[in-house]
Amino acid sequence: MHQVNERVLIALCPDPVIGVDGEGVVQIFNPAAEKLLGYSANDVVGSLNIASIYPDLKSAQRVKRLLYSDLHGAFGAVEGYEATLVTSDQKTVPVRLSAAIVDEEEGTSIGFFHDLTERYNLEQQLHKLSITDELTGLYNQRHFYKVLARELNRAKRYKHELSLICFDLDNFKQINDQLGHLEGDRILKKVGTLLRKALRLSDVGVRYGGDEFMVILPDTGIEAAAKTAERIRTMFNKKCQYSPEHDNATEYCVSMSLGVTETNGTEKPDQVVQRADLAMYQAKSSGGNRAVQVAQQLGDVVSVVSG
Repeated sequence: MHQVNERVLIALCPDPVIGVDGEGVVQIFNPAAEKLLGYSANDVVGSLNIASIYPDLKSAQRVKRLLYSDLHGAFGAVEGYEATLVTSDQKTVPVRLSAAIVDEEEGTSIGFFHDLTERYNLEQQLHKLSITDELTGLYNQRHFYKVLARELNRAKRYKHELSLICFDLDNFKQINDQLGHLEGDRILKKVGTLLRKALRLSDVGVRYGGDEFMVILPDTGIEAAAKTAERIRTMFNKKCQYSPEHDNATEYCVSMSLGVTETNGTEKPDQVVQRADLAMYQAKSSGGNRAVQVAQQLGDVVSVVSG
């Protein structure tokens, strides 16, 4: 009766329970384990080795070593160890494992696996929210500086090119003042959408603040970056109904002023941002709806206007 009660409790346990013999062959596989891993108990008990549900043999061996040490709990036990399992259709599942040796002489052990998928998904969502601008779906300023610092280090270390585009919207305040912030928000969302279409996967689009945006272009020289800036400007003029080049342009006119610069990675983030910002203001003071390149070459500042 005692043995039957144990089997009933294991079967009712909401978390996967897997027991193995001294050779690592599965002897207990409850319904929760079936649901999580996609195996039938009839197919695995007595035949499947526990190593098969881990990503590789080393991962399975590490768990066994921990059982026979006090590195993650008392000797003969593992408490709260986070691991990864592999399902029958080769999907990975994050779990928290607590296990114990049942019979040291025979080497039998039993493990309780708690699925961490929901927690991991929540953590990823929270992380995404912390680095993303809610309105445009682009990265925010805080994440921008982290990425820029990383890319500057990479450019310096590997002697790669790195460019930065800074732009904002000309006459955007007029839209907010005359047509309302909802209409202004629609334009900002359009910018977010077009950046995702115009940029490569390695590029980073950022809403820097208000109607100002940044684009980090790894492994890109200033000439290629200028072409990207022009592509962004052209796409915006085609998509925004308030663009001076749009067929349905109204009395309200919105365009882009873009500044483009490059660096070899030896500068601080603020220096590169300041130079791109300067180029953007040169574009704006020249009438807007254009891009200006400001490149540092042998200590000289070179400006090129396009658009």
